[in-house]
Amino acid sequence: RVSLNSVRSAYYSRYFRPRTYSFSDVLASIAVANKMNKFVSINYFVQPGFTDSPAEVRAFFRFLSKHPIDLIQWRNLNYDPRKYYCELFGQQGWPRHFYGIRQLIREVALLFPHIKHGYFNPPKEKW
Repeated sequence: RVSLNSVRSAYYSRYFRPRTYSFSDVLASIAVANKMNKFVSINYFVQPGFTDSPAEVRAFFRFLSKHPIDLIQWRNLNYDPRKYYCELFGQQGWPRHFYGIRQLIREVALLFPHIKHGYFNPPKEKW
């Protein structure tokens, strides 16, 4: 399981602030798990207005096309939205256009029907 707030390196790094690894290492770990036929899930931290922004949605679809995922665990990002946007975007302000989280989840289900959606880890017997 890999935790992500974004599938774009700059935004991932601004939130997680990795010191001993990079975003490319995160992608490499997914690739290794896939190569070993392991069950791969992501904790995708959702922040309305960012996660469903057009740029993030496009990046997420590209990510899912390149990196096979078995399960997306949609998680609420329990973080002050103003602080989050300020840290991610600086003085640029909040994104103005949104896709909608429900619509995003529907589109993922349509475009990637093999991916399971949930909140909890499934038992190993269901892998």
